[in-house]
Formats: sequence, structure tokens, C-alpha cells
Amino acid sequence: MKNFIAISCILIASIGSHASNIIEENGCSTKLKQVMRPEYPAARISGYAQVKFDIKENGEVENISSHKSMCLRHNRKEDTYSFKRCGIFITNSIAATYYMEYKPPVDEGGNACSIKNKKHLYRFMSVRNDKVIDAFEKEFLEEPSI
Repeated sequence: MKNFIAISCILIASIGSHASNIIEENGCSTKLKQVMRPEYPAARISGYAQVKFDIKENGEVENISSHKSMCLRHNRKEDTYSFKRCGIFITNSIAATYYMEYKPPVDEGGNACSIKNKKHLYRFMSVRNDKVIDAFEKEFLEEPSI
């Protein structure tokens, strides 16, 4: 049991250490330290929300706003899926973003800096089947800025 706990801790630590780098045009970079999964809305709808925020010199986030929120709709007659604008994910995504934390950003010279207009995507999947997964993949391929 002790070995299982030790291996689990190492796995969690290694997952956290592989957080993606953020490199901005001004040479400022940081790594994500902490992200909170947003609470799922009461309605069991699939979709996503994208939030926009700034990363301060100490790694905290500020100026959080909703950038985009989309719900996955199922056309039962044709058995197809498509995304439509909706606001159901906005509140919970913004609330979770307040708990994001980054390592203090530094520029190429090692000086403290800040990052503006960073975007983060939260996915909400109430159902996971091949058609739903394909719809998400297609949406993100068609809109690479997401």
C-alpha cells in the first residue's frame, strides 16, 4: 500500500511538472502551477467555455472574462451534433479561473513580467461517445484559436 501511495504521488507530481509553457510575443514565459476543474452546471449539457485573463507578475490571474461559450446540440432526427452559442458554462468557468495559478512570469533576461489576454478552454462533456468526441474535434479544428 505504501508503494502505491508513493507511486501515485510521483505520478501526480510528474503530471503537474509537464504543464505547458506559455511564451508571449514579448518574450515573457511562465508555467501553469494550478488549475481547478469547474463545477458542472445543473443541466447535463456538453459544450465548452473559453475565458480570457491576464497573468500578474506574481503568477496570479486577474481581469477574467468570458471569451466564448458553446453548447453541443443533438439533432435527433439526423443524429448529428453541432455547437450553438449559449451561456450556461460562463459562470462556473470564470469561478474556476480565479483559482488558476502560474509560476511568476519572467522574460528572457530573467526579469519579472506580466502576460495579457491569455485564453483557457474548459470542456464539459456529459456524454462521451464517438459522435460527441468527433464533434468536439471538428469544432477545435475549424477554430484553431480555441
